[in-house]
Amino acid sequence: MKSLLFKTGSVWMMAVAMITGAVLQPSAYAAPAGMVSTQQLVQESRVDQQRAYVNDFLSRSDVQAQLEARGVDVADAQLRIAGLTGAELATLSSQIDVLPAGEGVLETVLFILVIFMLLDIAGVTDIFPGL
Repeated sequence: MKSLLFKTGSVWMMAVAMITGAVLQPSAYAAPAGMVSTQQLVQESRVDQQRAYVNDFLSRSDVQAQLEARGVDVADAQLRIAGLTGAELATLSSQIDVLPAGEGVLETVLFILVIFMLLDIAGVTDIFPGL
């Protein structure tokens, strides 16, 4: 008799546990399925290709030598590339071969200095009191 009660009790306990589990199981386990447009897929693919292109450019030994000569750590540059948005990455990858590497700064500073000198000579500003 004791054995029969033990068997029926464990069957009832198992049934209660299964029913409770089925009732309390959240429906959030289902993966959210949404429509993905072709444009989104193409854009994601394009961003991946552009990121690979820029990373390939950074992995060249001559580029790494130029970065190190200017005091830029290659690992830091790669981290910054990884953090670029899609638009920034598109701009960089489209112009990476034609962008000057630190050139033009001296010319810009000299141009602004000449403009200030001309404005000072004309009396518009008083930046250089000795002129």
